Amino acid sequence: MNPHPFKQLLGLCCILLVLTSGAAAQTTAVITGKVADRHIPRVSLTYWTDPGISPAITQDTLLVPDSFYFRIPLPAGAAVFFYADAGTGYNFYGLIRSGDSICMKMRADSLAFSGAGAAVCRAVYNAKREQERIPMPVVSNAGKLAAAYRQQLEVAGQVLNRYRDSMDMKTWQMIRAHIYGETAAKLAGTFWKLSPDPDSTLEDRQLLFYKTALAPAWPDVVPSDITATSIRYLGYLLQKAEVDYFVQHRYECSNRAIYEWLKTHYSGRLRDKLLAHELMLGFAAGNQQEEQEGCVRDYLQIVQDEACKQVVAKLYGRSRKGISRGSVAPPFSFADQQGRQVSLQQFSGKVVLLHFYSGNDPLLHALAEIKNCFDETAVTFVNICCNGNTVKDLPGWLLHMDEQHREVLTQYNISRYPTLIVVGKNGKIFATRPPDPAVDHGTALANIIYEALSQ
Repeated sequence: MNPHPFKQLLGLCCILLVLTSGAAAQTTAVITGKVADRHIPRVSLTYWTDPGISPAITQDTLLVPDSFYFRIPLPAGAAVFFYADAGTGYNFYGLIRSGDSICMKMRADSLAFSGAGAAVCRAVYNAKREQERIPMPVVSNAGKLAAAYRQQLEVAGQVLNRYRDSMDMKTWQMIRAHIYGETAAKLAGTFWKLSPDPDSTLEDRQLLFYKTALAPAWPDVVPSDITATSIRYLGYLLQKAEVDYFVQHRYECSNRAIYEWLKTHYSGRLRDKLLAHELMLGFAAGNQQEEQEGCVRDYLQIVQDEACKQVVAKLYGRSRKGISRGSVAPPFSFADQQGRQVSLQQFSGKVVLLHFYSGNDPLLHALAEIKNCFDETAVTFVNICCNGNTVKDLPGWLLHMDEQHREVLTQYNISRYPTLIVVGKNGKIFATRPPDPAVDHGTALANIIYEALSQ
């Protein structure tokens, strides 16, 4: 017996409803563009679905002709920060929402936007441009640096206020957190740059500096799940926590102390995310193992957010199996481009950045900029291609791993590409998995290398 026509129609409507609701739940954001005044072979795009805990997702495209096109799958109503990099000053760090279609026209001295979502990117770009017009002091003086950063916060606020009515409140809060977070983190860092003064104690001057130069300039961004979508804002909250702890307790804090401070001063998913981000940075920098493990065990008991819990638990499990800070770096010897054997031992006395990568992975443009910061006699970059063809444009030594030496990947606990590891001058691991250079243009990684040089 055939089903009743009405039942058939009802069933068909249900199927269509399921299909359309599924399609609505997953949308696409599009980024297109053109490099207008020079030929650039490729452009890379990096974005973060959950900054602070999720890994970066990178797409790479060839320019045909001098134009690029990217599609980002996003849930309906979602927004992500992205970084488009064409190399040599042609780059942009912006925000895109589901359904947006942004077109960028890149020039060496300007960047123009059009399409749906252009106002958001235009606000970010113009705010950064105004900040860059503030002259920075030639001498690294804490007071002058703080004054310049306060000016940058002020001019950025003026620009963002002009765009307030061109976007929804959630988007405006996100880009304010992004712009303010980067500059406010630098402002917080000036607290530690005060030089010793024979006329008064350093501690007294730090407290006065905090009250007069820092506290009045902290940005009026409310910590929330929305503002926590900016990794730069998360970085600011971590830096501010260190300064606030010192001001209250009058001594520098340990990693455990910062962990406890964050745990008591924040709540909800923001607390879970901040603590997860702090612990992830601790794993990357190779924090003291016993202290780090104590924080992780406590975190896994109190965390409510499942995504944060899984990320930290995975890193904790991996750290217990692989290398850690202070352990001797496993020896290796690979052939370079000319067939000569190059070993880790021959770099004894230098700080070594090991870069394990796949030939299909995007080039880490920041590595070349970082390498230029250091003397070749003190710091060596060793790039080890583990799959595919060697990327010849990478700075430093270019090595290729063959099948006979795959055990090195296990010894260094390499589970993904690219992976960066810093080896100290004494041949021991100084930092495992430092922060992604694509996130902050290599600032954190460069600081870790400087720390290794000072040991």
